[in-house]
Amino acid sequence: MREIIDAQTAAALRQFGDSASEEFYRRLKAQRLCTTRCDQCGEAAFPPRSFCPYCHSRQIHWFELPRRARLYAFTQQGRSLRFIAPEVIGLVDVEGLGRILSRIDAPLEGLRIGQELEVAFQELTPEIWVHHYRPVN
Repeated sequence: MREIIDAQTAAALRQFGDSASEEFYRRLKAQRLCTTRCDQCGEAAFPPRSFCPYCHSRQIHWFELPRRARLYAFTQQGRSLRFIAPEVIGLVDVEGLGRILSRIDAPLEGLRIGQELEVAFQELTPEIWVHHYRPVN
């Protein structure tokens, strides 16, 4: 069987770690949106990392993000690799983290900047879950 990545890339991933993505998806499956924060400099990273992308420390801890957020910006995506067209995507302000890109589960016409959102989860396969946001009532 042919390897997906070359040996040097695999070695770099082992050295710098990408175990955070496995933990991230385990937590999504449990319907918990979490990320990592550096114990040394205090910066949060999203997507989560097994090391701090700011100071490069490996002293990180996981924390759960708030279930509610605010819509900062949004658009409708005509074509994309990750989203199904036409899909609404947006930048969401998450307290304690900052802005993240996410699918928004609502029609474009019903959204407004500053609108309160809540996180929701969707099972794609038994092992793969994703998050998205939807307007609060």
